[in-house]
Amino acid sequence: MGSPTEAELAALERKLDFEPEYRLLDLTSLRHPREITAVDRYHVGDLARVPRTSGRWSLGVVSEVDPGTSVTVLLRASTGLSTKELDAKLLAQCNPLKIGDFFYLNDKPFWVAGLSEDGEIMVLSRSGQRVDPREVRRMMEDVIHDDGEKTVQIRPKVSDLQADAEARPLSTARPMQAVPYVPIESILEANSQYGLIAGNKETPTVYNLRSPVADAALHTHRGHNYKNWNEDGGALFADAQGRLFVGVFDQAGGEGSDETARGAATAIAGEMLFDEMQKVAALQASRDEAEEALVRAAKRAHEAILDRGKGEVTTFIGAMIDDDEAVIVNVGDSGLMQFDADGKHLRSTEVQGVGRLLLEGLGMTRKPIFEHQAYRWPVSPGDFFLFGTDGLLDSRLQEAELGKLLIDAGDAAAATRRLRDVVSRRMISREGKPDNLTVLVVKVGEHEKENPDPAS
Repeated sequence: MGSPTEAELAALERKLDFEPEYRLLDLTSLRHPREITAVDRYHVGDLARVPRTSGRWSLGVVSEVDPGTSVTVLLRASTGLSTKELDAKLLAQCNPLKIGDFFYLNDKPFWVAGLSEDGEIMVLSRSGQRVDPREVRRMMEDVIHDDGEKTVQIRPKVSDLQADAEARPLSTARPMQAVPYVPIESILEANSQYGLIAGNKETPTVYNLRSPVADAALHTHRGHNYKNWNEDGGALFADAQGRLFVGVFDQAGGEGSDETARGAATAIAGEMLFDEMQKVAALQASRDEAEEALVRAAKRAHEAILDRGKGEVTTFIGAMIDDDEAVIVNVGDSGLMQFDADGKHLRSTEVQGVGRLLLEGLGMTRKPIFEHQAYRWPVSPGDFFLFGTDGLLDSRLQEAELGKLLIDAGDAAAATRRLRDVVSRRMISREGKPDNLTVLVVKVGEHEKENPDPAS
């Protein structure tokens, strides 16, 4: 094959500005994971991720293919167009998924749509929400074996395949903010990218999202004048309707521990909450069903922590917040406070603890089963919900001070950062008790509830 002419190069360059031409990838036709991005699957005009000498990634368009050996990719550079050859190994390393592929996993369609601003391979679900490309690759590998055995159903009926093969993912849905959140229904696996920060992980600043119901922000950190690791945890998700699913967990320092898995109990609690709340979201379940699911998440976490046999114990406070009611389940001495739009304290959860003695918790071996508390609180526009672990609750800040801080901050992210700073200073000065610190703030929207799904 000869080199492209100038006209052909110009036509190829224009492809860098548009969505890829999607092609259906039938996973049943692959016999080994390396075939997912094999050279022979590329054609002139396909898009590919290319490494740059700066360490960054660029989007390129394939201009030549040497079958089984390499591809030549056309790139934009500061001096004009340039080319780069990628051999089979480098092509696979740079492209764990092939841009332009459209395929099914567990009856759900996915599109490999290109690169994000940070150079990450971007995979979109049917609703147009981003999903983790590493998890997608792992799932694809799970169903590709040398013997052709398929362990996951990957093909819907033929009529759906034909309809979706010509379709495109919907535009992302986040009416109040430029960057879309990923609805909990679409997340393949909970992790810190999507709102579960636990198991000795920390938020560098705050993790925040804004849904049609509320905006919310989470900060969790090891604290000051305390341990060199963080055993607290937090979870923050929203579904396609905008309902929030939140959780705060505090692993008890005086109970058991595992030096090889700091914060394992909070990670388990967060994962169980995610799993149960994802089902609630997917089924658009009622509030009664959400309460049952929160209790079920706590019970599953309790049993899993006991099975570890390390003596670990964690608190658990989980909630589903809609625009007119909050469903809350609490175990232990982490807490939740509600304030109105003027910063007036309305109500708080009851603490299941006395001083440093935790009376209830998940994983306790001295009690056959934990006792939980369930609440249903009315919600009004402008209300603030403040979740916290001991790091916040033992800071000696009064309810009136907290309410004023929330109102002065104005939004959830600013309030979370402000609380982090104030409580951290109190820990450093010993005005408050040093501890791991988790703060999660929700501000219920004052706007009319919108439907984030443009297809409905």
